[in-house]
Amino acid sequence: MWNDPPYFASHAILDILVQHSHHWRTYAALFPARGNLPSLAELSLGTHEPEHSTTDSILDAFEDAPNLRSLECVNLHPYTFKFPWANLLQIPIMTVTVDDSLDILRRAPLLESGSFIYTEGFKGWPVPTPKALRHEHLKDLAVLAPTWNEVVETQDLFIYLTAPHLHLLRICNIDWPFGPYLSPFIARVNGLESLYLRKTAITEAEILVILKLLPALKHLTLLSSSMFTMVTDYLLTHLTWRPAMKTPVLVPKLETLEISLPGPLTIPFVELLESRWDVEDSESTSVTQLLQVEVNASDEYDDEIIRRLDALAQLGMKVVIGTTDVPLEDGLEYLSAR
Repeated sequence: MWNDPPYFASHAILDILVQHSHHWRTYAALFPARGNLPSLAELSLGTHEPEHSTTDSILDAFEDAPNLRSLECVNLHPYTFKFPWANLLQIPIMTVTVDDSLDILRRAPLLESGSFIYTEGFKGWPVPTPKALRHEHLKDLAVLAPTWNEVVETQDLFIYLTAPHLHLLRICNIDWPFGPYLSPFIARVNGLESLYLRKTAITEAEILVILKLLPALKHLTLLSSSMFTMVTDYLLTHLTWRPAMKTPVLVPKLETLEISLPGPLTIPFVELLESRWDVEDSESTSVTQLLQVEVNASDEYDDEIIRRLDALAQLGMKVVIGTTDVPLEDGLEYLSAR
């Protein structure tokens, strides 16, 4: 009944189940459930394959769920249903268009965390023309594209949205250039603490501009794609702290760093780590000690570099080395104090 549209609001088996719906706090299924839902707090809906057309009518199966706080829709357009958007605090994942996400953020003014998978496959749902939106409660925002639809134009999101209290920003698999629009967006954020960029169309020069806007950043991830290299020795040198520096060091509060390099580990990489570890030895410094580093590089290891990394690990820094053949998430070589 719910693998393919058109979708229906009732079913004989479902009608039996919903007789107990007043007890439900969490609901995850491939079909809707219309009933008494006073306790429903978490809702997850989805289909096996991406939906490329819309149903003829909007279903009100979940309209009366006053305590709904978390909503997830995978491969299923959320406007297929009526939801109590104004109550939502979290969207773990939702398949939408860029314009849809702006409209959803406008409908959900209390939302604190939202993750959107962008696809242009949804047609037929009218949404307002994008306009400036200031969201006061959003703290965690993730935007990504599926592997089959990575060329998504995201600039409207960064042009129109202002999220001054954002703490975490994650962007993955966006192959359409958006760097010139991202830096003004980040400039409107008061104190971003975590930035995660993976396989995105951003250049190293654009990364440098962005990092200059992030004095409160604690966690940084830059994982390059085959088309766009975000980290070379040039950026590593700019991240290196030196006591005699006349200009402020980039991201002085940095505690964790995850990067991918286009080649083997280099001396500037080691010098960056050493400079960010020795900050406690300097008087009156405003630079925070770097505690953890994960790096993906080729497996051409220089003995001197490994010796210096091992020395840092023995002092207490967590150093994780992956290779282009063995990604960080699949197999790790650890250097850590025993």
